[in-house]
Amino acid sequence: MNPSETITAEAEFSAPAAAVWELLTDWAAIVDWMPGGYISSLECVGQGPGAVRHLVTGQGLRLSERLEGADEQSGVLELSLVGDLPWGLVSYRARGKLDSLPAERSRLTWQGTLELPQGRRDADDVARLLRKSYAKMLQGIREVVES
Repeated sequence: MNPSETITAEAEFSAPAAAVWELLTDWAAIVDWMPGGYISSLECVGQGPGAVRHLVTGQGLRLSERLEGADEQSGVLELSLVGDLPWGLVSYRARGKLDSLPAERSRLTWQGTLELPQGRRDADDVARLLRKSYAKMLQGIREVVES
């Protein structure tokens, strides 16, 4: 079996779930809310489930993310990395769960599962990179929905 690891990040926002959902599901809008310098270019192909955004990070890393599903009623969004995967990954899937909270607040729980080839022992290093990315994502969302 290939080594895999699941990374979870969570944040609460002083904004309704609908505002956060709108940001997450506008697949091309990531350039508007990720902190400055994180994304240097973006090309989005399609809309809704099946859409793929090809982006280049500020550090030159090329990623292609496919929106696998977005169910507003359950508050679940799923994506996967497709094409050439970074960091030697075999696979990567992420699932965001958005919950409404009292007083027009919301909580986003983001969970990514990565899989590395058998024999690779650097899952901790890759997990550390993903945790940094998740922190930037949650910061960017917060700055937009709470302003």
